[in-house]
Amino acid sequence: MSTLLALIVSVTNLQGQDSGIPELESFIADESASALLNTVMPTEREISGLFSDAKSILEIPRSITLLSPEILDQLNIKGLRDLEKVGAGTQAFNYYGVPGSPTIRGARGGTYLNGMLRAYNRNEMPLSFGSLEAIEIVKGPAPADFSPTLIGGFVNLIPKTPFFDEEKGSIELQLDNWGRKTSTADLGAPFLISGEIPAAYRISITSQDGESYYDDLSNDYTSVYGSIKFRPNKGVSVFMGGEYFDYKSNENPGWNRPTQQLVDTGAYVIGEPQDITSGIWRGTAARREISADPRLALERSVAEELVPKFGNLEDMEFITDSDGVEKYVYTSDYFANGGSAVTRQLEGNVVLTDPSDFADSTDTVLFADIVMDSNPERTVTIKGIAEFLETEKSSSYGYAFASEQTLFGAKMYVTERGLIPNTSFSYGVGTRFHDATQLQDYWDEPFSRRDITEDEISANTILLSGAQFPIGGNNQWGLFGVGGNSESELMQLSTFINGQSKFMDDKLSFLGSARFEYADFDVKVPSEVDGLSAETRFNYANNGSGNTEYLNWNLGFNYEVAEGTYVYGNYQDGTSMDPSQGGALVGEANFAENEMSEAGIKSSIIDGSLFASIAFYNWEQSAFNGRAGSSEPLEGEGVELEATWIVSDSLKFIGSFTSQEVVRKTPLGFRTIPFSEQDWAMYGGELNDPFGNAGFDGRDRYDRNFGTPPANPNLVFPGPPEEIIKLFGIYDFQNGFEMSGGVRSQEEFFLDFDRQIVLPDALIWSLGAKYSTNTWDVGVMVENITDEEYFIGAAPIFAANTLVTKAPEQTFVFTFRYKF
Repeated sequence: MSTLLALIVSVTNLQGQDSGIPELESFIADESASALLNTVMPTEREISGLFSDAKSILEIPRSITLLSPEILDQLNIKGLRDLEKVGAGTQAFNYYGVPGSPTIRGARGGTYLNGMLRAYNRNEMPLSFGSLEAIEIVKGPAPADFSPTLIGGFVNLIPKTPFFDEEKGSIELQLDNWGRKTSTADLGAPFLISGEIPAAYRISITSQDGESYYDDLSNDYTSVYGSIKFRPNKGVSVFMGGEYFDYKSNENPGWNRPTQQLVDTGAYVIGEPQDITSGIWRGTAARREISADPRLALERSVAEELVPKFGNLEDMEFITDSDGVEKYVYTSDYFANGGSAVTRQLEGNVVLTDPSDFADSTDTVLFADIVMDSNPERTVTIKGIAEFLETEKSSSYGYAFASEQTLFGAKMYVTERGLIPNTSFSYGVGTRFHDATQLQDYWDEPFSRRDITEDEISANTILLSGAQFPIGGNNQWGLFGVGGNSESELMQLSTFINGQSKFMDDKLSFLGSARFEYADFDVKVPSEVDGLSAETRFNYANNGSGNTEYLNWNLGFNYEVAEGTYVYGNYQDGTSMDPSQGGALVGEANFAENEMSEAGIKSSIIDGSLFASIAFYNWEQSAFNGRAGSSEPLEGEGVELEATWIVSDSLKFIGSFTSQEVVRKTPLGFRTIPFSEQDWAMYGGELNDPFGNAGFDGRDRYDRNFGTPPANPNLVFPGPPEEIIKLFGIYDFQNGFEMSGGVRSQEEFFLDFDRQIVLPDALIWSLGAKYSTNTWDVGVMVENITDEEYFIGAAPIFAANTLVTKAPEQTFVFTFRYKF
């Protein structure tokens, strides 16, 4: 990056050197012609590198959504959470408030930058959009010439390219009604290196700070991005850049103690367990005693005021707690005699957060491309990526996480266009080294212990976790289990080939790819974990380390049945890689077999003004469960429709429809269980898993159906809605003024596998207006303009019975941009 800045500073010294001016002008013309078009129409730009050469979306036998700079701007897409606003198969659920990887077709997806797989980031930090110019969303597993990732699909981030045409830039300020402030500075220009080599650069800096809709939840970050592209020789171009991302925030678990009554009416069960704070535990709750008596209690004044409205106060147990406060504790007699849990109204912005919580990350990613294309029938491409990611988290309710990842990846491939008639193909080799250390303390994690309606956080609901330790004791990483703490080194070596052959006057094409990969991995327990024997460490390393090899392949066809209308099909089989939360492996279980079949129709008609597609798909895969430390056989199927219609120079529409279902093919493993209001009152002080007090007291209720709930015998996954309709329109008055708006319709859906909680259907409307001149833009976007009450699902396996999140209310986003 320092070299890049030095080059930029030297631009002014090069202004007077004109020996390379013709080369610079040629470079500007070539790069400007191939630059990304800022349009909503997906057929007006090519997809980068899927199945050999860049191709039109019409020629690729896969479902793909393209997000151009205009779409990102119009829909105010600033992070992965916003991908649910546009496209088929894109959803979101709340994974503790930090969306690090996309959710596609109901499953987790991977992230590539410029075609290179990035370090896995489930929720270490929100994926930075400060470096990207556009996004390609590809549904289903990655083609065989890409490094394997997760089954749902992937996003390929297209990095911001230098400004080739002229020196220009912009300064943008954005703020919303919750106090969030974001500023962006963007600058770039063409120039000559040493007066001879044509080049162009770009620098983009983004900073955000402020509050959010949710109380005590920050979302602060700084992104510094730079890129340069130059042509050292004729037929050789180099594109390189990097981003530094510094994120400071805390997690947003949402509401704890979820019930149907809470979702429907906002009625929240109040109270906290009896005091177990301890000097040994540094004034916080004694962690080893949280299950001793998990019943909730109400302070005397609160109980005397509220309990008579819900039951008989005399049926509760009166105590003087160890903190000296008189309290009433719930009893089984209270409920047997007709009492109900005491509730208060809860607002959506009040969530399980603590101002002292933190979720901090730094991420540095570097990339480089070298393309040699002096021969029009052969192109040699070299790609590289390096990434360094560190995360540290702590939540006072009893969770901690720390990770470090180092990634180096490279691949080289040759694209041939003239060796075989009507055929283009690429062949190459790749290597990827990934070192990851993950520490995670989720062994107790009693989400429900804290009453979030209270103004102050009591020490009785704070647990030491992670690196913290009681007086004379070990840190809390030491409670050991598969998937929690792991350190791994992974080396992948691959060779691949892909190509396309055309027949019948180019109306019929067959596309395919194959990848053979060898993976060697060493696994061990991180040294930071206290309290483990040498034998335990040896067994973990011995059982987890090893190697594997696999063949990924796919075959597809594309047939133009009428002018601009294509029928396609695609089949893919192979292995995907599903790391633990912080990128570490625990063994061969992180490699899962996958299979996908897809068929559909794509059409560009009415002189290219209308693009429409429909896709039918089915996939099967084992997905790694970090909590259980095992692979889970999953299957998904669905239908996706997308359309873009440029009605006129003024009016444009973007729409989509999604219908999907994901099921688990084997009984559920470790998970949380659903609680009623009475259950929360009687057992709220500990995690609601079937091995606690609630499980032992209700064996018939929980254990018998723990693996396969009777309400959901097919084990259909909860989380995101299964059916979603999206429509967005833009109207340009051709005088600088523009209006935009849309609606997202989602059907009701289940929060949990047990189908005890149903989240309501919703219509979420947005409306925007913008006025632009040559030098400035000013705009406003109103999200959820009708103040619709709707909810965001939780991670299906573990969080679904413990947490639920109410979506933000009406939000105003104001934007001012100065262009120069």
